[in-house]
Amino acid sequence: MAATTILHIGNDICQRIPVMRSASFEVFQAEDSIPAIHNAFAGGDSFSAVTFHGDISAPSSSVVRAARRLSAAPLVFFENPSVYYEKIYFDFDIVIPTLAPPNFWLKKLHDLIGVSRELRERSIRLQQECEGILSTFQAIRAVSAGVLVNPIDLEALWRGEEEVPSRQQ
Repeated sequence: MAATTILHIGNDICQRIPVMRSASFEVFQAEDSIPAIHNAFAGGDSFSAVTFHGDISAPSSSVVRAARRLSAAPLVFFENPSVYYEKIYFDFDIVIPTLAPPNFWLKKLHDLIGVSRELRERSIRLQQECEGILSTFQAIRAVSAGVLVNPIDLEALWRGEEEVPSRQQ
């Protein structure tokens, strides 16, 4: 199984990173900025999840959108009910309430990563099946194109020739 790596974006005021590390997650941290996000993903790490927090203020919606564009990993938000954010501008896969105990949100995080991995594996299998079906279809189409003969010479009609040569038998 691949290592479970998490990218935590922003400060860690509530000390969630040590809790995640104690649960065997490998955690990287980046600033809440687009250049920092690009640098984190340019490092070649494939993250299992990307976490954001709303401890003091809501994360930047442009940073959340950039993370969604750059990664197929689920986006997790640690919510603070006293910090307002427009939910329609954010695309989080799961929102963890403020007073949720660590064992609760660690299980949710673990389950979400498991479902995400399963969906990616299914997607890869479906892509491979589709490629196989497409190549079979193209082979059948090539064979049928060689077998079928058009009874009308479209080129002769286009050139305006009145007598269309008959098919040779």
